[in-house]
Amino acid sequence: MSTRKYFKSFLSFSIGTWLRAFISVFTTPIITYLINPEEFGKSAMYATAFGVINTTVLFGTDQAFVRFFYDYEEDRKNELLWSCLLPSVFIATILSLFVLVLSDRISVVLYGQRYDFINLILVVNIYLSLFQRYNQLIVRMLKKGMLYSLIDIVAAISTTVFTIIFALISRTFYSVILGGLVGTLLALLVGISQGKSYWRVTKPRKEELKEVLKYSAPFVPTMLLFWLFSSIDRISLRQYSTFVQIGIYSAAFKVVQVLTLVQSGFTTFWVPTAYERYSKDNQDTSFFVRANEMVSFVMFSVGFLLLGFKDILFLLLAKSYRESSMVFPFLAFLPIMYSISETTVVWINFKKKSYWHVLITMVSALTNYIGNTVLVPIYGARGAAISTGVSYIVFFWMRTLVAMKLHPKAGYNLKKVTLVTVLMTTVALIETFQNNVAVNMVLGALGIIITIIVYKEPFTLVKKEFLDVLKAGLLR
Repeated sequence: MSTRKYFKSFLSFSIGTWLRAFISVFTTPIITYLINPEEFGKSAMYATAFGVINTTVLFGTDQAFVRFFYDYEEDRKNELLWSCLLPSVFIATILSLFVLVLSDRISVVLYGQRYDFINLILVVNIYLSLFQRYNQLIVRMLKKGMLYSLIDIVAAISTTVFTIIFALISRTFYSVILGGLVGTLLALLVGISQGKSYWRVTKPRKEELKEVLKYSAPFVPTMLLFWLFSSIDRISLRQYSTFVQIGIYSAAFKVVQVLTLVQSGFTTFWVPTAYERYSKDNQDTSFFVRANEMVSFVMFSVGFLLLGFKDILFLLLAKSYRESSMVFPFLAFLPIMYSISETTVVWINFKKKSYWHVLITMVSALTNYIGNTVLVPIYGARGAAISTGVSYIVFFWMRTLVAMKLHPKAGYNLKKVTLVTVLMTTVALIETFQNNVAVNMVLGALGIIITIIVYKEPFTLVKKEFLDVLKAGLLR
């Protein structure tokens, strides 16, 4: 596949992602005026609890679905789907009963008091999100980029509209949760309606179930560790700080979501493309090196752009959330370092050495735990952001160094990413402890210029391809 075709494919998968980012930028301020930081913080704790349950429910079978998708004939792909889905439905049922029985205790731990029906909503969300996960995976593996984007768009618009509607009725964290629930439901209905044959119910074969579980089980400890790694910040804030600080931290995350959605769009396109490329030529490293350079250039550039204009963006939020602008800088490292690491970690996956993911996530989680324990009691949300950002840098280096150890001929240029990472860390540190708009804009502009100089080839290529695509009318 030519560079232009890869670029066109990426764009088709990313249309929905970019629209979601656009919607997020313009609706987050509205929501902050409707819901105060304390209630916003409680919605973040709900998301944290949902995250660990969702990870456990999936049991890594979604990874098995991706791994074996191209191994099954077209008329048997529904067998693979149900071989992966049924174990998760069983686990979801067990955990749902547990949540409902201990509903009051769970509410007090998460929100500080008892809330009616909140855990019933959680249970409904567990099942909807499980089916939505496979709904997206089917479309993703079939490389139906426009349909994938449509599902994204439906989810984004409906979540936003219903969150605002519910917030106008009740300005509590229920509004955020119910808005997301409706968005998931509508996105699921759109996806399933376009791929009914894949959802045709069938009884899985015993051998296929064993194969799926054998492959997926090793992912479970890694995914739970990754949940812990990515949730230590909010857990620490809950332990050492207040719901207001969690709300401010979550508002900063909403702006980071612009970058996270870019990461999501790339990952959606990248995973099937990388596996397909490797299956055709397992000695080709140049493709992955070029991808690494392009992703590094794009993510660092967007990151510096947001760092430069963050103060203007946060002025749009309600006054009670303005402190979030000083929480944002280090949080930008989450989607940036994760996206870049996706282009290097492929060699761990290709070599089927998945046990390395456990060690990588353990070291990263330990780094985050120590950092949050030390910094949150002193700096609150800013301390959590610094610790989390640094731990994601560690996460990138662990993934990359292990991958290069397993495949010494990978050929990645680590000097470039090291230089720009050090530069961005310096800028983020400065912007965390001062909020002079002019200084931050100069720092952001300087970062972009240096990134373009360091990644001159990717910049030239991306610019050329983008202009060629526009001329060819492929963006219509």
